[in-house]
Amino acid sequence: MDSVVGLAGALLNNIYEAASSHLHPVFWIYVPYWTLVLGALAVSPLTMILPQLLQGKLSWPSKDEVPDEWIIHGKKYNLKPFYDSHPGGSLALRKAKGSDCTGLFESYHVFIHHEVLMKMVAQYEIKDTAPAEKRTMVYDDAFYNDLKQAVRDHFKGQGKSAHKMTVPHLMLCLGAWITMWFCIVHMLRNDSMWCIPVIGFLSWYLTGNVMHDASHNALVKSPWMNRLLSHAAFPYGVNVAGWQIQHVMSHHIYTNEEEDVDLYHYDPIITLEKGVGSVNPVLHILRVVYLMSSAIPHLALVVPYGLLCGHIDAAHGHRMYDRVKAIMAHRAVLRWELLAETGALIAFWVVCYSYHGCFKAICYQMSVYVISSYCFSFFTQVSHLQEECFIDPKKLEELSFAKRQVASSMDFAADSPFWGHISGGLNTQAIHHCFPSVSAMHLRALYPKFRQVCKKHGVQLKEASSLSSFVWGFIQFSN
Repeated sequence: MDSVVGLAGALLNNIYEAASSHLHPVFWIYVPYWTLVLGALAVSPLTMILPQLLQGKLSWPSKDEVPDEWIIHGKKYNLKPFYDSHPGGSLALRKAKGSDCTGLFESYHVFIHHEVLMKMVAQYEIKDTAPAEKRTMVYDDAFYNDLKQAVRDHFKGQGKSAHKMTVPHLMLCLGAWITMWFCIVHMLRNDSMWCIPVIGFLSWYLTGNVMHDASHNALVKSPWMNRLLSHAAFPYGVNVAGWQIQHVMSHHIYTNEEEDVDLYHYDPIITLEKGVGSVNPVLHILRVVYLMSSAIPHLALVVPYGLLCGHIDAAHGHRMYDRVKAIMAHRAVLRWELLAETGALIAFWVVCYSYHGCFKAICYQMSVYVISSYCFSFFTQVSHLQEECFIDPKKLEELSFAKRQVASSMDFAADSPFWGHISGGLNTQAIHHCFPSVSAMHLRALYPKFRQVCKKHGVQLKEASSLSSFVWGFIQFSN
């Protein structure tokens, strides 16, 4: 027993010596949290993975579980023959395979009228089968039609790719990517701490402006270029295949509903349920500070592992993203992408280890992740996790798809060029959720028309009065 205690003491002493010599003092407060998290990960193969493997609870996703069907407005279609000719690329269809993709179908085809869309897919309908369960929701309402018309009018006469990112903005993003990789190499070769905040911020900038748009096919016209550029924030961005499930297939269709996996990132520590897990406000701020500091590592490593292996989290008894009804299909279709990205990330960490050794590599990498994680959490989570963005279930049933998207978002500084640019347009979540295929760089210009249509139809558009009220609203709600 004494030897175990002595070994643990020596290890902790080494950790804190490494932290004091390889960490900027700003990051010292995270050492206890990192020690706890990394320690749990180190023993997880013996404490969690091996037991579930022996019990037969882990499972590799199989394509045999995925039928060749896509559900749109309660009807089943086989869109597999459409893979090669789909303007948005085959991935856009593959990732929706085996699921109800009505929300995606309606929100991504802004420039084609609903009647034309339905005629286009009619030839792929599977008629000799039982009808699928249909969501009791209106998609094609006057509000959404007016919004779509306003967007069409805005880009009218500017070319088919006018709603994508402009070339100057793309060049700016290219400059950010080159700078990020220059700083990564400089940090590895010269132990330069000044590179850490630069890399952390630029990885977020590329996540918000490039990866996010590309994952929605909104960056450029070419589907394969969108797919390639969605990895622009690597190695300090999210796992893109996991993001497709979490963000595109779940969050954008079921925003703030049970199938929105964004509601469970911090479960069971933060449950978002009133009276459950509430603590002293100071302690709550502290746990938010710590949890948000590891958001990117969680999405880059823990999520893909959970999706690939079907691991059951003992803390809450759920498999990764199992609230999504079609999760088995999503896991199977994207399994190789999940694995390839995870392998590439681990390979990068090996390179970091070869330059810095174990403790220094951990200190430098986690410091970058803290910055990128805070930026990511602030711009992607806070807008939806507000008291006003959760509607009474009875009232929610009365809202159309587009009205639900507006009701579940809190925008801030919508007219600000600065916040619009830094956030990648995610300060205007309401309009983004209605038109995910429009590059976020255009949302500020579209917002005045968006306000007008909302006012015309009596739809309440939620805009935070100040940045402080925006942040405090999230802190209060999450407790």
